Amino acid sequence: FYSNFSVDTGTTLLIGDSQNVAAIYKDIPGSADASSTVGQGFYTVPCDSIPDNVSITLGGQSFTISADSFNLGAVSSGSSDCVGGIMADDSQGFWILGDVFLQNVYTCAWPFFLIFTNCFKTC
Repeated sequence: FYSNFSVDTGTTLLIGDSQNVAAIYKDIPGSADASSTVGQGFYTVPCDSIPDNVSITLGGQSFTISADSFNLGAVSSGSSDCVGGIMADDSQGFWILGDVFLQNVYTCAWPFFLIFTNCFKTC
């Protein structure tokens, strides 16, 4: 896992490197790479089994992403597949912790930078 990340309230998704994102989805039964249907780096998961145990660890503390945050909605009207909120993108070189992550934590900020010591708290 990358140790570098950016917390970004302007990003909807949780974006990570393709190797680690693929490993996350590999552990979700029925998930599939949706790069050719939804968009590059996206994955789908069965709508009836959205995981509620996906977590991100920062500073030794694990933060679980709720099923509601993880699920971006059905691929299309009537589809039994939903779009997962974690996307793969190798162009950044670091993870971007967007709204999919932030909806599950409280953060504190000091002007212009985040103070990470005891800063993230689960909701």
